[in-house]
Amino acid sequence: TMYTKFSGHPDEHAKDQKAIEENPKDVQIVGGIVREITERLLETNIGLGSSGTFGSYVFTSSENFKGLLFQMMKEAKVKLRLHSWVVDVIQEKDTIKGVVLESKSGRQFVPAKQFVDTTGDGDLAAQAGVPFTIGVTKDDICAKKTNIGDMTNPGVMFKLGNVDLNRTFAWLTESPECFGMQGFARFSLEEAKERYEKGEMSTMIVRANKVPDWFQIYNQPDEGVVTLCCPCVKDIDGCDSDQLTRAEVIIADMVNRWVTTIKKLPGFEKAFLLNCPEIGVRETRHIQGDYVLNLMDIYEGKDFKDSIGLGSHPIDTYPRPAWLNDPETAYPPRWYFKIPYRSLVAKGKENLLIAGRCISATHEAFGCIRPTVQCMITGEAAGTAAALCIQEKTIPRALDIDLLQKTLKNREVLL
Repeated sequence: TMYTKFSGHPDEHAKDQKAIEENPKDVQIVGGIVREITERLLETNIGLGSSGTFGSYVFTSSENFKGLLFQMMKEAKVKLRLHSWVVDVIQEKDTIKGVVLESKSGRQFVPAKQFVDTTGDGDLAAQAGVPFTIGVTKDDICAKKTNIGDMTNPGVMFKLGNVDLNRTFAWLTESPECFGMQGFARFSLEEAKERYEKGEMSTMIVRANKVPDWFQIYNQPDEGVVTLCCPCVKDIDGCDSDQLTRAEVIIADMVNRWVTTIKKLPGFEKAFLLNCPEIGVRETRHIQGDYVLNLMDIYEGKDFKDSIGLGSHPIDTYPRPAWLNDPETAYPPRWYFKIPYRSLVAKGKENLLIAGRCISATHEAFGCIRPTVQCMITGEAAGTAAALCIQEKTIPRALDIDLLQKTLKNREVLL
């Protein structure tokens, strides 16, 4: 999500869409491995972009995406170990010596020189004793309007098969009041229909006549398949197994009710549930790093000298300051932000980096960090930094930032 600079205003968004078609580098914010993955998705027709290149989003089947990643890791000779949990961390003072894994094979100790925590929940860092916050903190502007510790609700995106979007668009042409424009894509009904017919990413919000529910619909590379977003469960702690179990039961019932209701839409009458993954936890721990990224750093586009990449996803947390509530005026034209390396360096540890949604950020800033592309950007930077630390015989905190940035630039990462 969000491969290009974000424009909240529809006129600027239209300019960006034209730039994507004519010269995408004018608005592109990603390079490196992220761009390589995306280009391979598009080249093999298992991803949908805009005009054959990046768009605000790139849609792909999760199974095809997973297959591509396995293929790329095989090409890079990555040694994989799946179906394993980190259950303990072995340390000497502030240096991690290894992790204890639990799996079907039993318990195993795995030593390493450098560690990168991309668990989403910061499991390794938390077990290593790195301080963290959960959800909203007193440092968030929204703290006055909500409870300290409140977290963004988990949810799920599920797929339907046997959908005839041609019939859906024909019906919407006759019933335009049932069509809604997505905030991040801002496609009109005519644009959404045209992009779908051209085999590009297309998204809309739709409801049936006399049905109050609105459905976010995303097309997929496979004809007849769509993704829906996103039933959510309130008041769930993603680090509590009992609460996650309860959430799975609730979400299964919610998805069943959604499928029953959406079959009232023309083109969805014969649809069936194709895939529903386990519930997607959006927010739990924010691991503390050498720098805590905050809302104003992002909103004002702070010029971090240790930038390791760019992001542009809107600030997707609630509640939030009133001046962010209107997407027409909330962001400057072609808005983006820098991500500092220091937010990837775990506080108080000599050989631990963090990447993904659990990097060092406030609740509000996390709303821009958690989507896929930003997680991939921080992941590439953390992995590169860990390798350089081994090569240079140093620790992440002392790593020469110029060397890291030069290495990332050589891989065509945009800083």
